[in-house]
Amino acid sequence: MRARNLGAAGIALALAWSGAACAVIPTQGSPVPVGAAVQGDPLRKPYVRVIAMPPRPEWRPEQVVTGFLAAMASVDDPRWSVARQYLTPDAGHLWRPEAGVTVYEGQLPDAITVTPDAKEITVPLKGTVIGTIDTTGKYHATSAPDGQPLDQPFKLVKGPQGWRITEFPDGLLLNADDIRRSYRAVKLYYLDNQQKGLVVDEVRIRVDPSTDFAESIVNRLLDGATTGLKDAVHNAVPAGTTLHRVSTDDDKIIVDLNEAATNAISTGPGGGSVAAMAAQIGWTLDQLTERWDIEIRVNGEPFYPDGGTLEVGYNTYRAFDPWLVPGKTPAYYLKGGTLQMLHEDDEHVAAVPVPASTDRLGDDYDDFALSGLGPYKLAALHKDHKVISVAPLVQGAQWQQTIAGTSLLRPCWDRYDNLWTVDKLGEHSSRVLRYDGKQVVQVSAPSLEGVDVRELRVARDGVRVAAVVDGEHGTQVLVGTVVVKGSEVRISNFQPFVTAGDGEIKDIAWRDATTLLVLTGGRAGQEVRAVSVTDGTSESFKADARITSITALGDSILAGAEDAADGKREVLRWEAAKSAWVAAAKDDATYPLLPLG
Repeated sequence: MRARNLGAAGIALALAWSGAACAVIPTQGSPVPVGAAVQGDPLRKPYVRVIAMPPRPEWRPEQVVTGFLAAMASVDDPRWSVARQYLTPDAGHLWRPEAGVTVYEGQLPDAITVTPDAKEITVPLKGTVIGTIDTTGKYHATSAPDGQPLDQPFKLVKGPQGWRITEFPDGLLLNADDIRRSYRAVKLYYLDNQQKGLVVDEVRIRVDPSTDFAESIVNRLLDGATTGLKDAVHNAVPAGTTLHRVSTDDDKIIVDLNEAATNAISTGPGGGSVAAMAAQIGWTLDQLTERWDIEIRVNGEPFYPDGGTLEVGYNTYRAFDPWLVPGKTPAYYLKGGTLQMLHEDDEHVAAVPVPASTDRLGDDYDDFALSGLGPYKLAALHKDHKVISVAPLVQGAQWQQTIAGTSLLRPCWDRYDNLWTVDKLGEHSSRVLRYDGKQVVQVSAPSLEGVDVRELRVARDGVRVAAVVDGEHGTQVLVGTVVVKGSEVRISNFQPFVTAGDGEIKDIAWRDATTLLVLTGGRAGQEVRAVSVTDGTSESFKADARITSITALGDSILAGAEDAADGKREVLRWEAAKSAWVAAAKDDATYPLLPLG
């Protein structure tokens, strides 16, 4: 564990690691071994506490700035009273630390030349901004792969008590180690636009030594979704609900709410859903509870007015939304003009024919999409890109033309059996279309209407949408949210997550509701970048040079590949344990398909 090199401007780390055990300085009581502190209780975890020190009159300017940076990271000073001591009275009065967080990597100069008669001086902090945390706790990684340049000057003046900082922007300036110590990434769960599934909203929550972290999580859930999702999701926890406490009792988590929570029992206007509320709380606390059962109480009493208890077992809230932990699902591909199913055992992958609605799919259609509801439906884009047809995967089914346009893109399904595509009307002119099983409607998406859209994919939560576009900033991957208000459907709040730069964006696929796979190519070869759309962080792995398309569902990642030399096509599977692509189907196998892929 690394601490700041403060010299005279020191900080204290209140969690000291020693071999297999460590000592904790708790909020109350005496230091105890970590194992004893958390044994049998998943809600209480040790963490590092940075205890800030006030400035001293003899400190040099760079020591004062170092101490100020350290004091901003202290969670034991929630109002930053120690940090304000590093500022002049006027600067301390104007500074608003709650305005947000800038996350950086960088360093101060080792020493600043200070003449004996100097009264003012500037200490520069140079480095890289790697992200920000807004006032709702949302972390935003910088869109540039290597971050953005940081050149933050600290202006200091010398007074009777020594050097003090006279100018500093609002908000906190914390390095990556500060964030790891003082904040925790937490997934909050809200309802989708049909209030039948759950949507993940990830935030960073600052550790508060005066409050159990489980209570901090539930309180943050009650506050509602972050700005990018608030119009696209719903909260089943009734308005006015507050938390009394979160505790443990006989291997069970007790969430004690006020009486407003019982409004979830109502099914009329303004009412909610008990099952949905329980699923939201269960999934949100599952990050801490290690799959313990949860009981929701009201003012310390059983939840229901008749004395009935509301207990939420892991399997109960897990079953509320099967797409959060999807079970085994079929994988298909095209071979010899017919649809085939992939079967995998311990030693090999075999292909078995599946009844299709017509033979020779590859002769008439250019691309395909598989629905997420059984019986599965296959959507196919005609080779002229003017029509999309749909047929269920049952023997003797007939194609039905569903969407017609000028130049349609590959279709995709959402979790509610709506079919999506983009119609390219001309250069830098596109419109988003959605077929709900009865009619085709144009979806309002202003950010996509004036650019050249190349791909569109709806995530498995039914709320997030990813698009590959060519616009004034080059080729980018944008992610927005689906907002449904009555009969109106729109896609808003598009944010860039990947920019092609000197390379090429070849394909995208949702791995799960919050992870987008992006197939890129460049001088160094191809790679697949797994991007978290909740915070912009990503990791990459190599892609076979023959890969032309990808699809994914959880741990299953499939790719269509074609050899440029001989034209041979096959379906590849990513084996993470081997860090390699292996053949899943050969001999002219193409178009791998997964539900909602």
